[in-house]
Amino acid sequence: MSTDHMGENPLFPRDYLLSHPERYPKRLLELTREFEAIVKNQTFPCIFSNLPFTTGEIHFELLHDSDAFAKEVVLALKRLCATIREAPDAMGVIFVEQPVTQSMSEDLKLARRVVQAVMRANEEDRPDASYPHPTDPEWMLWLDDIGLFINFSSPAHRSRRSRNVGSAFTIIAQARESFDRQGRASVKARAEIRRRLSAYDSVPPHPSLSAYGAPENREIHQFFLGDGLQAQDLAKACPHES
Repeated sequence: MSTDHMGENPLFPRDYLLSHPERYPKRLLELTREFEAIVKNQTFPCIFSNLPFTTGEIHFELLHDSDAFAKEVVLALKRLCATIREAPDAMGVIFVEQPVTQSMSEDLKLARRVVQAVMRANEEDRPDASYPHPTDPEWMLWLDDIGLFINFSSPAHRSRRSRNVGSAFTIIAQARESFDRQGRASVKARAEIRRRLSAYDSVPPHPSLSAYGAPENREIHQFFLGDGLQAQDLAKACPHES
């Protein structure tokens, strides 16, 4: 599905989407309901996962993995950035339909495509801007002057169930600064989330999880967490990829 049907509008607000189901693709509605059921379950590790539903600040879109995907995902994220300017805690959830069921390694490649497409687009849009290197503890993924945090979730996740939010590859994006509001970045909140992760997942909390700005923090390593404990640098091409 192309994003042309959206013009310059933001992603679909959840409340409007579900109150006008006849206007939207059936698959988008299915994935939205599936996602909501998972993240609103009382056992889900993120203690803030209900918040964007309560405030009405969560938006959804469905894309297809095609030759135009890199362009379309950047456009969708730019629309999210426009929404964030009006609602700083807005969250975008982009489902990606793939032609066949993918392995974890294939979904990792897709995550790399997304991050590198955003980095290229930002370099093209802001050629004179200077940003920290991804190895810097204060690096962010920038687009349209908004620093984004992205969570990639895959149906291929088995042990790390907290990164499996439904039957489609899912991109969850929000402003990095939103983590610093409403107690999200507090030591107490992080400790509680880690405790819940330990109960929910069958692997330990990933060592890449860290506080923004901490000396050991590598923000880009937190975007895609595999079922193991290896760090994934999405800014670099995988040596096994052609």
